Amino acid sequence: MSKSDIAMVIAGLAIGFVAGRRLLPILWKFQVRNSRSLRVLVTALTAISLGIAGGLMGTTWDAVPVWVLFVALAGVTTVDLFHYRIPNAIVFPTVAVLLSLMTLISMLRDQPGTIGQAVAAAGLYGGIMAILHTASGGSLGWGDVKLALPVGLALGWIGSGYGQSLLAVLMAFGLASVLGAVMGLIVWGIRKWGIELLPDPLADPDNPRPTVFPFAPSMAVAAAAVLLAVYAVD
Repeated sequence: MSKSDIAMVIAGLAIGFVAGRRLLPILWKFQVRNSRSLRVLVTALTAISLGIAGGLMGTTWDAVPVWVLFVALAGVTTVDLFHYRIPNAIVFPTVAVLLSLMTLISMLRDQPGTIGQAVAAAGLYGGIMAILHTASGGSLGWGDVKLALPVGLALGWIGSGYGQSLLAVLMAFGLASVLGAVMGLIVWGIRKWGIELLPDPLADPDNPRPTVFPFAPSMAVAAAAVLLAVYAVD
């Protein structure tokens, strides 16, 4: 690992630590439990994810949109785990920030085509999730559809051409589906023993939905894995 890569790891850790701390007050607004363990966990995971991204991506402006996405995914995942919802107050500002950063960077590089890739990938991922939302009768939440937009933007941004960008979306969706299925089986198995590891706060006590579980964590892990894998391959 070169000195510049080490510097990016350190920068990612530092920025992630500060961003993770700044993220906490936002989470409390969504009634996420304010506990010492959660404060440490959110801050640490945000810092570590940005540090890993910085080390793998190296000295490049591409890391900045990825860092923004990772911070947003940390917040969205935490809220979804506690309340089975994906807040617009995190998703839509993230989309706006990503589009602004990507436009600026692409113009400075004289590569405006990368914006088209990013938007196309976001449209593809959002479209896939919207179809599944409709086909599932709402079991797949509308929030997951919205989360596909910033994730798709980042996946499209790091691709070297439309083909790779759209392939990255399909890979992320496929991996998220596998992770979601595994998580669903684990939650279902635990619930069979009468333990609510992830109780659904929206469930009607008279008509519970025991098979419902948050999907944002699977989307987040899959997106991060594919983003860094695609960049590492290039």
